[in-house]
Amino acid sequence: MPRHSPVRRSPFATAVAVTSATIALAATLLTGLGEPPAGERPPPARPGSAGAVTADDRLLHDAEQRLLRDCMRRHGFTYEVFPLDEDPGTTAFVYVLDDADRARRHGYGSELRRQRDARAASDPNRAYFAALPADRKAAALAAANGTSPDGLTVTLPGGGSVRRSDRGCVAESQLGLYGDLGAWFRASARVDALVQIRRSRVLADPGYRERLGTWRECMRRAGHAFAAPADARAAALSPVRPLGRDREVALALTEVRCGGESGLARTARELDAHHGGLLAGEYRADVETRDRLRAAALPRAHRILGADERT
Repeated sequence: MPRHSPVRRSPFATAVAVTSATIALAATLLTGLGEPPAGERPPPARPGSAGAVTADDRLLHDAEQRLLRDCMRRHGFTYEVFPLDEDPGTTAFVYVLDDADRARRHGYGSELRRQRDARAASDPNRAYFAALPADRKAAALAAANGTSPDGLTVTLPGGGSVRRSDRGCVAESQLGLYGDLGAWFRASARVDALVQIRRSRVLADPGYRERLGTWRECMRRAGHAFAAPADARAAALSPVRPLGRDREVALALTEVRCGGESGLARTARELDAHHGGLLAGEYRADVETRDRLRAAALPRAHRILGADERT
């Protein structure tokens, strides 16, 4: 897996996914730095994006995977491409549940999470890497990431910085796709960091907190004493005391109802757009650089995938 070493951390830097690609090489997938605590902490950010997966996301992911596969082969290692997760919402949780149809089908997503974990456990790259002797494992990681996580450093919005290697197949793949590895790393890391900052600001906004009190009272009347939606989610997804599907769905639907009746869902959407707009303006140069490099990479991605299909 690619290594990104923190130089300094800030409250905003602890859940940042610093690249848009997630590479499985060292027996696990890089999906961030884990779940935040329950309560009113910010929800986890989706890797690389704050929205639904788009056709462009899939195209860029697939092209980068092909480049990575080919580079690893040149170094004498097997790497199998894997598809982009089509449903990042299985692990994302934004402010309060507001989709009744989804809640009715999936509750808080515990079953989807188990399916995701099962896919990760059966990942052929995981099995391949685990079977390598120790010296070959070290060589595979060096081929993928370079020999150290040095070469590129970026200071993140809100403070803190991260660094990564500018060597190895991961770097080579992103260079081949985006043309300027340093600019891509800096812009994408900084824009990705804005997701968590935006959500932190929404949760701290007086408008959200006012509606949260009304939501809390609605949930209390329904028999659920949760201080915040994150607490309900933590209870529903507890690995120690799982609710069971019927209770999970019932709790999720209650949260959706209270989110609507309290106005919390509507307020959260409005505040998310408001703070997102402010941050986009504040970090306009990073957003524009990220978008420009993505746009320039799309025709390259088409060529990479087209050449792969012809071979």
